[in-house]
Amino acid sequence: MRLGVFGGTFNPIHLGHLRAAEEVRENLAFDKIIFVPSFIPPHKDLYDVVEGHKRLEIVRRAISEYPYFDVSSFEIDQGGKSYSIRTLEHLRDTYNATPYFILGQDAFDEISTWFDTKRLFSVAHFVVMSRPGTERKPLSKIMGGIADTFQTDENGFVNKLNKKIVYIDITPLDISSSAIRRMSKQGRSITFLVPPEVEAYIKQERIYT
Repeated sequence: MRLGVFGGTFNPIHLGHLRAAEEVRENLAFDKIIFVPSFIPPHKDLYDVVEGHKRLEIVRRAISEYPYFDVSSFEIDQGGKSYSIRTLEHLRDTYNATPYFILGQDAFDEISTWFDTKRLFSVAHFVVMSRPGTERKPLSKIMGGIADTFQTDENGFVNKLNKKIVYIDITPLDISSSAIRRMSKQGRSITFLVPPEVEAYIKQERIYT
């Protein structure tokens, strides 16, 4: 099974997230992509982060009609800080497959600050998506000494454990969760920025107002 894992705050999930996931799925022929909303993201400001189960429900509604997409409540159920290594090990064991962790170039640039960075690259492959305004840096500037364990491979790098770093250019869509939250607070329309089911739920629950 070819399994993608897309983690994030998803506050809220929007069409940019969904389109990026679809392009990655198609490019790498994934059987499934699991969206994993974080409970407490270690690297993000917690200001304006909506309660976890509401963000989980937003993701569920956003992907409900897409058979290749699924959602995991693992990090929400665990509570506390959401460390990717624990999630990846859980999904690896649950699906009996080596996961491909999907993240943007900006997040990957901070990988050396993540919890148990070295072990991450023994558990999962990484799919690094292009981001507007973010250039691809040399691996040595991102990962320090860990970079020495990787060799150049088609579309990226591979280490001695055959764990890959794959770079994918995706269609840039200038949509941000922060802008959606701001527009919602101002009473402005968020139509065509999020799926209709998400827009309806946000309005119904008055999540960002």
